[in-house]
Amino acid sequence: MCPFSSNTTSHLSLLTSDAVGAIITAMQYNPVDGSPTTFNIGSGEMSNLALLADGIQELADVEFHRTPTKNVIDVEQSSAARAASLSSNDYLGWSATTSLKEGAAKLLAWHIDRALPFFPPSTDSEHVDYSSVQVLTKEQQADGELPMSIPIDGEKILNRRGLSSCSSDDPICLRELHTSYPCSSECSSQSCTPSIFDGVMYITHEATEDCDIVMYTMALGYDIENMEIETEYSDGSEQEEWDETTVCTIAFIPSDSTLAKNVISQIPISSLAKRDIPPNSDYDTKVKKLSGYIAHKGWALVLVDGATEPLTAEDMFMLKLSPARMFHETVRKLMFVDENFSHTPYPEDAQFLTSETSRGVLKKRTITGPDAKGKKVKYKLPEEPQRRAVLLVSPMRKIPEVDGDKMPLADITISLMDDVGLDTSDDEPTEIRTQRQFYTQARSLINSNDLRSLTSVAQNKIEIKDFIRSKWIVHHLKLEEGHQLRCEWYREHVRWGTHLDQLSFAYVMAKRELTRKIITKQPVPPKRKDGLTILEQIIRIRSDAHEWYPIFSAEGAAMHVSDISPEVVPPNLQDLPENEVHDAKPDAYYSDDSSTYYVRIMSDERMMESRKQWMKLKNNHRKYVTRMKEKQAQRAAEAEE
Repeated sequence: MCPFSSNTTSHLSLLTSDAVGAIITAMQYNPVDGSPTTFNIGSGEMSNLALLADGIQELADVEFHRTPTKNVIDVEQSSAARAASLSSNDYLGWSATTSLKEGAAKLLAWHIDRALPFFPPSTDSEHVDYSSVQVLTKEQQADGELPMSIPIDGEKILNRRGLSSCSSDDPICLRELHTSYPCSSECSSQSCTPSIFDGVMYITHEATEDCDIVMYTMALGYDIENMEIETEYSDGSEQEEWDETTVCTIAFIPSDSTLAKNVISQIPISSLAKRDIPPNSDYDTKVKKLSGYIAHKGWALVLVDGATEPLTAEDMFMLKLSPARMFHETVRKLMFVDENFSHTPYPEDAQFLTSETSRGVLKKRTITGPDAKGKKVKYKLPEEPQRRAVLLVSPMRKIPEVDGDKMPLADITISLMDDVGLDTSDDEPTEIRTQRQFYTQARSLINSNDLRSLTSVAQNKIEIKDFIRSKWIVHHLKLEEGHQLRCEWYREHVRWGTHLDQLSFAYVMAKRELTRKIITKQPVPPKRKDGLTILEQIIRIRSDAHEWYPIFSAEGAAMHVSDISPEVVPPNLQDLPENEVHDAKPDAYYSDDSSTYYVRIMSDERMMESRKQWMKLKNNHRKYVTRMKEKQAQRAAEAEE
């Protein structure tokens, strides 16, 4: 191949496809006497940084700090152009086809879609609000209006230059599949697509105003006749009387389902009158005015149009995995419950589980545990920082006790299929097999290159091991880290179109954990023997640290369970009073400023223990509120006398 160069002042106009074309064409050139030849493949456009900045500012809706700029540079007279002895157009019959404006737009779109796939992170991670997108009524959507506060993306930038996006099946296209999401998803940008939820966003915002927590379920994609899952209706008023976090209960069902028709047909005329609905109104009118205001089996029903037909993966999993835009800005936490959940979820359950997304600092403490010979000795556990979970779930039952890089994904997949009610006696569905095989091959490819670098941190392996049950999920809506994780999970899952969001979650967590290890320069751990070490057993018994999986952010990595090192108390100090065992109770004081962020996968055993402690606190709080109300009533009575 003959060497060639482009002029640096016009490099933006030389897009990747142009550069590839120049290289291929130059390979066909036969230089005279085999001497090196330099070609000028620049477009020849005259430009300066100010003009380029103006174009980018127009494209991206941003403002730059301006400094004086030099005069326009004639690229044909630049040093690089003069050094090029031959013109690519004259000698190769090739010239760049991409103008500076077009190239800048394509490059900017490319960078935005990859660097900010779910739009720029909030600068205030404690007060993010992804519900603030403009909520449109059905009439506004019918007129083709779009929520104006949805962030810009690469597709919009290309449109502003009159450029079309390349197709996802184009072999030289660099855009990923599923770069557009439903407009009602918190992950969507301006190239979003309409969905069945667009018409009910304003209803759910009204129905959940002033709710701290929303517990919700959905039965969509078929003609539902009866809801199997029940709850206790709550609009938050009961909890408000006790000065507690308020809980609202919501269910999404098709508006034209048998269940919706039966419920609406049983509404008394007097109740219709309260909603200003004449008795002879047609069904569509009743749906429009009653959606969000009728209850069934404890759920306030949100009636979704066009939802009796099978849904796309994007619509089917949006409410479960990326729901923040669907609820009012006052809602801080959500608890999703699957329609086939085997237990009756109550508002109290939502209160408890959402409380488990955070805990205070655990001070240094002394605990008892076995030594290598099984004898009980004392250990000192170091202080653990306060923790906050962006996501709370429960672990999959009976996960094999093997290293994550050796986890039998085929067996795991069968267990996950069984958990979601899929028939495991037949052959594995094609889409599930494709997803599993991709993860298996990705793990094999990454882990087979142990010697790819002399740096030990680069030799960490990807371990697909964090398998969960997702019949219920608790989301924290007001943390930026939670938004990014939800969208990454949603993006990963909908590209496969399977029912196994647990498998997608495990892969996302594996990639994040590998990234954390490399960025924080965590050395490769030594090869371990089968089973937990004595110290790991002690931590698992006496600490909940193994349930908190750190989320790496720009501010650094949170504390990992591997950072906790129990220290054996010397035998001659075992019986001293200051080393007596005490309970590890979190500090009552909680600071938002020093929080670190995690995913919490909470075990059933610890959940039961924590529930008992939480109930005691709740009962004590209600007794206190009762006493305060009695005293207020007594003072009021005395004042009247």
